[in-house]
Formats: sequence, structure tokens, C-alpha cells
Amino acid sequence: MPYNPALPADHSPLNSAEMRGQLVALDAAITTALAAAATDAAANSSANTNGVAFVNLAVSDPPTQAEMQTLASKLDELIAALRR
Repeated sequence: MPYNPALPADHSPLNSAEMRGQLVALDAAITTALAAAATDAAANSSANTNGVAFVNLAVSDPPTQAEMQTLASKLDELIAALRR
């Protein structure tokens, strides 16, 4: 039985089978919605970082301040993309 927001009718006597049907239908609807949301989130999570380009940086030994700043900036860009 699908969920029916009109049940139980106002001022009607309680019917355990009707109430149980409503609760089972709500549980099924919530479970389906949560499963769909989780599947969608997992399927699209990697796409959040598609706009972050590779660093492609050759680091000297010892690294220069500019090289380290490049890495720090790229890390900040990646963190910002992951938070979207």
C-alpha cells in the first residue's frame, strides 16, 4: 500500500492495519530516497575535483619558497573543490 497523506481521516477511529500500512509505506519511501541520495553522492563525488588541474611541478632540492607556495596554493584549490 503506498503512503496516503489523507489517512487516517480526521476524527476517525484508529485502525491498526491502516496505521501499520502508513508506517511501512513511509519507511519504504524514506529508505528508497536515502539509497538514491547515497548512490548519487557516491557516483558524483569524484567529479568535484575535475576542475583542479595537475601541478606538473619539478621540485628542486631543497625546494624554493615559490615551489612550496605553488604546492600550498594547489592544496588549497583541491580542498575548496572537495568541499563543494
